[in-house]
Amino acid sequence: MKIIVCNIGSTSFKYQLLDMESEKQISRGYIERVGEDNAIVTYWIDDKKILQDELPIKSQKEAVKHALDFLTSTSNNFIAGIEEIDGIGFKTIQAGEKNGSVILDDDVLTAMENYASLAPAHNPPYLEAIYMFRELLPNTPLVGVFEPGFHTTIPEYARVYGIPYEWIEKYGVIKYGYHGASHRYITSETIEVVNLNPQNHKVISVHLGGSSSLCAYKDGISVDTTMGFTPQSGLIQGTRIGDLDPFVLPYIMEKKNLTLEEALNECSKNGGLKGLSGLSADMREINNEISKNNERALLARNKFIYDIKRYIGEFIVLMEGVDAITFTGGIGQKDMALRKEVINSLEFLGMKIDENKNECNEQIISSLESKIFALVLETNEELVVARETKKVILNN
Repeated sequence: MKIIVCNIGSTSFKYQLLDMESEKQISRGYIERVGEDNAIVTYWIDDKKILQDELPIKSQKEAVKHALDFLTSTSNNFIAGIEEIDGIGFKTIQAGEKNGSVILDDDVLTAMENYASLAPAHNPPYLEAIYMFRELLPNTPLVGVFEPGFHTTIPEYARVYGIPYEWIEKYGVIKYGYHGASHRYITSETIEVVNLNPQNHKVISVHLGGSSSLCAYKDGISVDTTMGFTPQSGLIQGTRIGDLDPFVLPYIMEKKNLTLEEALNECSKNGGLKGLSGLSADMREINNEISKNNERALLARNKFIYDIKRYIGEFIVLMEGVDAITFTGGIGQKDMALRKEVINSLEFLGMKIDENKNECNEQIISSLESKIFALVLETNEELVVARETKKVILNN
């Protein structure tokens, strides 16, 4: 079985073609600056770069068609035609009551349209690409692996807010959670790497990057996560404000004479690490400025680490313990000093870091005498989407 996995942004299109018998990646591609005359197109076969060029790619439809033309080119020899593609999987973001791993039929696509305001940077370009795939591959199953689907196991009392119940019942205002594909992969890999009991375990997955969230995973299911109704909540992120008292917004709107849209735009454009540091959403740039004694850069980093510690502590209490804490994502995998500070804060629970292993980015960075495992793993969201896509196709 051959499956294409698509990851779509507002101005980008990524794909992987996988052979699901071996779970081996056959080809992958990345098109940046979709919508411009100088879009950057890069394709690989196995790990060999085959093409890198700047081309006019005016829409997601053109991006999809260009990628399919490359995949079916006679010079590539790994797929004779589009009829050899058994399914297309999408790392979709939000469809409300339709969240899960599902065939992208008309009802699901309508739900995606209805919930577009919750994921304005993702749902519209995904919908455009999905409709294009339906047009170009009308007989090929299209599967959405929705990010909140992994978190539908969170107990109801943890998913609701203290709001009028009508908002929950009629409008679906609940904690959805996101980063489902990453947390699904990291938790399963953690259990395997340190040989935890598959039926009895407590794992905290820490996905840190431009977009960040934590997940509490107990005995095979997600029991809580940091992101809520939208990805804006939880810990502070690159340009996301994280948890905020909702009455801040009307206060600022009055003081600055802003509309709600203008206030929200300020939050999303100038909030998060970028807003606090006054510099950048990129932790590497923030760290560089800290080395120059920039106090606001240090404030942004300290707030980020504080939020990570706060949620780890919350999840340890909720799960009544923890067996392993695993870091992933660009920051989680590369910021050794951050990992060290977080792990050292848990020394009172018997968690100890091996500083040499941490500096070398080994898989297991806790010391042999540590009572809690600490790991660093690279996530593989595309493989999760491919596995879920295969499962849905075989069950339909």
